[in-house]
Amino acid sequence: MQNNYGFLIQDPDTIEELEKVEYPKQSMQGTPWYSILSNPKYAMEFNYIGAHVTEREKLIEDGKDDETDGEGEMIDEQKAIRGE
Repeated sequence: MQNNYGFLIQDPDTIEELEKVEYPKQSMQGTPWYSILSNPKYAMEFNYIGAHVTEREKLIEDGKDDETDGEGEMIDEQKAIRGE
């Protein structure tokens, strides 16, 4: 690539570091966690509300009282916490 087009796809420093990596004698299998979003059935069972849902912060219940302004609207900080 470098000779023909004048650029490299891979960074030489990264390649050098990867070549130094030693493989473990015994590898770990499986994962210590499970991503709920990788299985739509679990996402539904856990009532996950996707980020694509508009105003999702109003649908999320965390058991805490909402911090609101004088007109009953959620304050921006509360919306940010709910949207995490």
